[in-house]
Amino acid sequence: MTCIKCRAELPKGALYCPACGKKQTAGRAKYHKREHGSGTICKDTRYKKPWVAHAPASKYGGGRQYLGCYATRKEAAAALEEYIKHGRPELYSATLADVYRLWTEKHFPTVSEAAEKLYSSMWKRFAGIAGAPMRELRTAHFQEIVSSATSKSAADTLKAMAVMMCRVACENDITAKNYGEFIVVPKFEKKEKRIFSGSEIAALWASSSGSDPCRIVLFMIYTGLRIGELLKLTAADVHLSEGYLVGGEKTAAGKNRVVPLPPMIPELGEFLRSWCERAGEGRLFPMSPGRFRSDVFPVALATAGIQPDGLTPHSTRHTFASLSSSAGVKPESLQRIIGHASYTTTADVYIHHDLEGLIEEMRKLRR
Repeated sequence: MTCIKCRAELPKGALYCPACGKKQTAGRAKYHKREHGSGTICKDTRYKKPWVAHAPASKYGGGRQYLGCYATRKEAAAALEEYIKHGRPELYSATLADVYRLWTEKHFPTVSEAAEKLYSSMWKRFAGIAGAPMRELRTAHFQEIVSSATSKSAADTLKAMAVMMCRVACENDITAKNYGEFIVVPKFEKKEKRIFSGSEIAALWASSSGSDPCRIVLFMIYTGLRIGELLKLTAADVHLSEGYLVGGEKTAAGKNRVVPLPPMIPELGEFLRSWCERAGEGRLFPMSPGRFRSDVFPVALATAGIQPDGLTPHSTRHTFASLSSSAGVKPESLQRIIGHASYTTTADVYIHHDLEGLIEEMRKLRR
């Protein structure tokens, strides 16, 4: 019998080599066998993290559920105990994408169509971590996504989504902490919104007799309608004899709101009358927002000789707010007309009272 290390001759039954001191037995670590039905842990050296944990098949059915690979047996055992403790086999290994689906099922029925589209679009930003186990994600993973946003509104939306998805994970015992709450939204330099100047509005009026795009842009400037709200209008929404139209989207305050026409700008009513006659029972402007941005808005600016620097379709809404404020329209009235939710409950009156007061406020607007 020779030493397994130095090959020196050993006395019979020796546990250690008298020459080099090497222990002569491999001596594998002893582990207590797990109880039946408590899951399994095995070592598979094909993986970088060789300790593999499976959930107990007899308890959860459908075969053993793979939990993951771990660097040590201790980590694998801890993961298995955590799994059994929470008792949610279908969610323990849930990915961020799984949690996103849970969140949308719960949250989307409570928000507007516009908000749903926004969240669906923003979800693409999470593609890099969508397949990661939710229990392994931390604030740093979400922070990287939020910090990559190019605007404050996008960053705020991304953080809000992370917070709400993490909350769903906490509610279902996938994670113990809402890591989204610790995200810091980066600071953005506030840019002044570009609005139409008085001379640019005058140029639109000068070109409006032969240009429908100029008329549409003017109509938006004096009503404050968003693109989506404008494109959804039908003749049934227009009440010319009463001097208002009904429209709106996005928020509870914005939906189906009364939008009065400025009585001192009768041309807007003439525009509406011609559009209603042309549309019949369909939409006044049967086009997509993309087509409006590419075919209508730039054509109006070019026709009126306006440089598009910084002007967007949404600039019409900011222009309306600026004109109304400069004309002395009451803040609470402007908030109702424009469809924001930041007015008090006392301002939320019956529609016939609302209409009379709002139209009176719109008398302050002139060409």
